Amino acid sequence: MEDKLSVEMLTEGERNLKFQVEGRPEGIGYLKQYEGSKLGLVLIQEWWGLNKSLTITADKVAAQGFNVLVPDVYRGAAAKNREQAGHYYKDLDWKGAIADMKGAALYLKNQLGCSKVGILGFCLGGALTFAALSTTDGIFSAGAPFYGIPDQTKFPVKNIKVPIQGHFGELDQVKGMSDPETAKNLEKEAKKAGVDFNVIIWEGAGHAFMNQNSSHYNSEVAQKALLEVTNFFKNKLK
Repeated sequence: MEDKLSVEMLTEGERNLKFQVEGRPEGIGYLKQYEGSKLGLVLIQEWWGLNKSLTITADKVAAQGFNVLVPDVYRGAAAKNREQAGHYYKDLDWKGAIADMKGAALYLKNQLGCSKVGILGFCLGGALTFAALSTTDGIFSAGAPFYGIPDQTKFPVKNIKVPIQGHFGELDQVKGMSDPETAKNLEKEAKKAGVDFNVIIWEGAGHAFMNQNSSHYNSEVAQKALLEVTNFFKNKLK
């Protein structure tokens, strides 16, 4: 996983939304709206949790014309260091997290009038994006996982029925989860199963290249990837 330079936590008030989740207590998260837009995106956190870095990323995505909801899949917890992040990652209730993501999508549809909703995430959030797409049907219309792939025995890519645009770094060394070879192999498997899945390997980028708090942040690639992924969603959610 990535190596952070700093971690800025959110205040309680910065988690500015509560929403209904089927079979669980109500979810909490961060919502950034774009006035007049009916394009909805659910954005999923890294293994650190919902922190200031994620709200900054959400704001950047929203500024491209989207209503962006970041459900807090750790439900209030956020890591201050790698050890904590590892514990939260290991102990995550994936079924519950997927329910939270589904609830976030339904909020965007039912409360904000978004007829179609996409999903994207980073690191753990990339893996959760794949997981949500492989286990929910009719909720999300497109997905864009960044440098994260889940256990394919639990969340097989062949089950996905919507277009996917995957983003990975050429220099990523997290073997089996987000390295280029694993990403390309998954793309081949997906296409063999008839899934509309295209992988972009960003030259000169490592893991966490989108995270402005990471030592691996690549501002040039991050800006290009932001435009690439938002254009993808504008096309698929129209």
